Amino acid sequence: MNGDSTTERLVSSPQSRAATASVRGRASGHMKELVLDHLSVSFGDVHALRDVTLNAVPGEALMLIGPNGAGKSTLIRILLGLVRPDEGSIIVDGKRVSVDRTFKENLGYLPEAIAFSDNLTGRQVLRFFARARAVDRRRVDAVLERVGLAAAAKRKVRGYSRGMRQRLGLGISILSEPDLLVLDEPTGGLDQEGIAVLFSVLDEWREAGRMVLIATHDLTLLERRVDRVCILESGRRVAFDTPAALREAAGLPVRVTFTVTGDASAFVAALEARGGGTVERIGEHVEVEASPDELMALMDIRTEHSSTVTGLRVIEPGMDEVYEHYLDAAQSQDAGAAGA
Repeated sequence: MNGDSTTERLVSSPQSRAATASVRGRASGHMKELVLDHLSVSFGDVHALRDVTLNAVPGEALMLIGPNGAGKSTLIRILLGLVRPDEGSIIVDGKRVSVDRTFKENLGYLPEAIAFSDNLTGRQVLRFFARARAVDRRRVDAVLERVGLAAAAKRKVRGYSRGMRQRLGLGISILSEPDLLVLDEPTGGLDQEGIAVLFSVLDEWREAGRMVLIATHDLTLLERRVDRVCILESGRRVAFDTPAALREAAGLPVRVTFTVTGDASAFVAALEARGGGTVERIGEHVEVEASPDELMALMDIRTEHSSTVTGLRVIEPGMDEVYEHYLDAAQSQDAGAAGA
């Protein structure tokens, strides 16, 4: 088996070939800031990205979310050197850079789908990539252990489940411990064990002062593992902030559940008298929907009926609801502009 034929079988897509080409050895120093500065890309009449700016700093994980065609893949392909922006640039530590070998030495990539040779074992696949990237082969076994595949290292990849293949791809992306880890839909096919491995790697990368960029549709699952969220729609950045700040700015209603005992009719009547959302009694619980601004008023009512109310729980809107809010707002703005 010669090297060229092995490469062809191991990597069968442009994105996978970019993953093979990236990170051929460890670059000196660490990336202190990455800025994607006013990026615009068009394919004919289609505006894939429209003046998008993002930045990341060490220890930070960013989430890219948006519907299909929003620009997530185009942005990633710019980082991989597969697409050149019509306008804008990549800035690393204050200097404009091109996506050359030096830049790629600090980038690890997990594509949404990656093909491996079914005739190779998991260890052989990682050894191939370690050789291509000038990584000490002793790290191969450490990475296999890290992604939970040590026991399956001698098995041929044809016997791997989809989740195991995804973990093997994750192992490839972290082989050289890059400063920037780019993950495209990393949760695809992962079971609970695989999710735990992914979370552990994300935590490790952030704690080590590295950066992570995640394109995903699993908003709720990954919300607690990211520092900021960028929402893209029709190639535009419509929101970019922490999950908490996005949720607060959206102003969506929260659900408050009070635990009550005995006759709670006076408490329910007080809640209903305030107006606002519907009040519902379900057994020992009273549920009410309220805007964030109404929470203090609800707490005052609870204090007035402390002998009846024994507990409460505030349920904030999920990240998927927050995402839909910003998406709807952007699409309404687009519709208004088109009709003007």
